[in-house]
Order: sequence, then C-alpha cells, then structure tokens
Amino acid sequence: MKKIILICCCLFFLAGTFSAMAEETKNIGFIKNVSGQAFISRAQVMIPAKANDKLFASDTLITGDNGSLGVILQDNSVLSLGPKSRVDLSEFSFDPVGDKLSFVAKIKKGTVVYLTGLIAKMNNKAVSFETPTAVCGVRGTQFAIKVDAPDEK
Repeated sequence: MKKIILICCCLFFLAGTFSAMAEETKNIGFIKNVSGQAFISRAQVMIPAKANDKLFASDTLITGDNGSLGVILQDNSVLSLGPKSRVDLSEFSFDPVGDKLSFVAKIKKGTVVYLTGLIAKMNNKAVSFETPTAVCGVRGTQFAIKVDAPDEK
C-alpha cells in the first residue's frame, strides 16, 4: 500500500513538472515572412529566421541592417519589425477560457508596428510594450514604435 501511495505521489509531482515545462515551451506564434537578415535568439542560440518558424515566450527577434520580419501570434495579433530591430517576447499567455491573457514585449531598438489581436480586444490592459525609456499600453488597434539605441558590439 505504501508503494502505491509513493508511486502516485511521484507521478503527481512529475505531471506538475512536465506541465510547467510544457507551458514554458508553448508555441505562441510563428514567423509569417522574412526579408534580409533576421534571427531568433533562443536560449542564447542565434537561429536564422525563416517563414513558418515557431516562436516561444522568451524568444528575442533580431533584424539586421537590411532585415525585416512579420510575425503572427496565437491571438491573431501581428508584429512587424523593421531593420536593426531587437524585440524580446517577454511574456505571452492566451487562454480566454481560463482568463489568462497577457502579452509583454520589450523593444530594445528599432521599429515595430503592432496590429492588435484578441488579447488586446478582450483586455487592453493585458498588453504592453516596454522600451528603455517608456511603457506603451494598447488603447487602439494599431501603432508604431521607434526606439533609437546604439548598436551593440
């Protein structure tokens, strides 16, 4: 009897661990189009971006001097990055049934155009874009942000 209880406890613990790991690696969207140099930085590895690549929370999108990226997220929001851009996809949660809605992007440099999706339409306070000097909340349907920052060496 003790062995059965011990096995059940271990399985319960492992299920919770795997569930948390699955949430961290959940697909949040994909690359729709790429032009020029563009990369996904994931776990400190630079991956050349290409159409249909999956994106995950904590990915960083990077474009080169002649690069641009188009991204579609799970809530149907659209991000467009211009040349010399760097954007951290810090947080993304889209579970309308569980009332878990959030999207936080940190724009380190470059130009980003955002077209709102369902998260912003359901709860506009759940979406924010952070820059080195300001935080932009979403109150409309689209906007553009340009962040001037020195090139990283």
